[in-house]
Amino acid sequence: MLKKVTLVLVTLSVSSCTDLLATDHIGSSHLNADKKRTRHFFSDAKVSGKIYNMTRIRDRRDDVSNSFKENLYLSSSLANVDFSSGLLDHLFGVGAGVFGTLDMWHSGTSQYGEIALIDDRERIKNGFSFYKAAVRVEHSCFKAHAGYIQPSGPGVLGVNLSFVPGTYRGGEAAFHYEGLIVALMWADQYKKPWIYDMKTLLRKDGTALNSVYSVGAHYDLGNGVSVMGGFGQGEDFIDLYKFKLAYSGHLLAVSYQLYAMNDKNDGGIVWNADHTKNTTNDIFEGLAYQHVLMSNIHLHRWTFRAEASYTNVKGSESNFAFRPTGYNGGSGGSNGAYEVWWDSRSDFNHNGEKAVFFGGWYHFKHGWSAGLSYAFGWDGKPNTLNPAVTSSKKLREQAYNADISYIFQSGHLKGTSITLHCTLFNNKTGLPSSSRAFPGAFKDEKDIKLIFSMPWL
Repeated sequence: MLKKVTLVLVTLSVSSCTDLLATDHIGSSHLNADKKRTRHFFSDAKVSGKIYNMTRIRDRRDDVSNSFKENLYLSSSLANVDFSSGLLDHLFGVGAGVFGTLDMWHSGTSQYGEIALIDDRERIKNGFSFYKAAVRVEHSCFKAHAGYIQPSGPGVLGVNLSFVPGTYRGGEAAFHYEGLIVALMWADQYKKPWIYDMKTLLRKDGTALNSVYSVGAHYDLGNGVSVMGGFGQGEDFIDLYKFKLAYSGHLLAVSYQLYAMNDKNDGGIVWNADHTKNTTNDIFEGLAYQHVLMSNIHLHRWTFRAEASYTNVKGSESNFAFRPTGYNGGSGGSNGAYEVWWDSRSDFNHNGEKAVFFGGWYHFKHGWSAGLSYAFGWDGKPNTLNPAVTSSKKLREQAYNADISYIFQSGHLKGTSITLHCTLFNNKTGLPSSSRAFPGAFKDEKDIKLIFSMPWL
């Protein structure tokens, strides 16, 4: 009897151990599979960060005394951390970006310089915020991301840039096939990079937009030639259009770009009591547009740029700001996918204005570079739709720029850059800054920017 019981117990024990081992083996297999699924999520993850500082001294000619006075004196620092995961199951990923700012000092008539964070009363307030928090999906020729994002595909939506980008709350999907990219984006809120919280998108009259959207396509024709088209809309407010034909080769890059806007309200312009502001959503008379030609030549250690633009924007604002929201929010209410950047103080974008930009930069050995550039605009038409404007004087403006920069090539500071950009701007019209005739123009300026950038992650 004892032997039988012992045999039964041994048999049960062996059976139990066998089942346990089998279970452990299955569990181990699942564990290994889970590890494989999540391996790329962590192993392909990227973390980066930089420390920035801008010190800026800008004087503007005063409307009353006609002498130069402080306009923007500041030194602001910013540090960011950017995280982008690999793909879970070769499909899902996440990304996040946070930053903090510190106002070192400031004075002058303007409180902030679009770097240090400000509160709702536009007062500098040191602290932390975010510029990205999103999930993404990638599979074969399809990519999408949603959350707090920046546009990444072809279209008409863009962001304001500081040392970190502005942020939309929304989603974007893109389809890639051979040389074709098609993208669609939708958003319902926006945050410029120098404020803390997301904001409602606004029309010109201050009413809320439920959403903005953009659809665009880019096609590579081969041999360096590409074409891009985009359309978008701020809900029941404004339509945006963009077209670009480009060639990019080893030494030469050229492009033609067309930007256009058309408001959806034809009720007519209604001025406030002192004729400084249009209170309606009827901004333009007909289609507002801007033609742009760009060229970029790399020749040995030299880089040359030659660009030109022509603007037609008859309406209450009399200057061309390519974005899906109203002018009432000023810079930073949203932005469009606009590629023109001359860093010459003025945007050279008034109604009827023709403008040119020329520049040359030499890249020395061991990280040094220096260059000069010049921008000139003429024939800007005064805003005669405003009944308070009686002058027929046309806008003429110019800017001289000088640049010098250094990038550390080795050691602990490798990749760190220091850039000095100086601008002497001259408005030959003689009218006050932000006049009724030219709402977006200002008087003569002297501007110096010293920018520091250092990778720390």
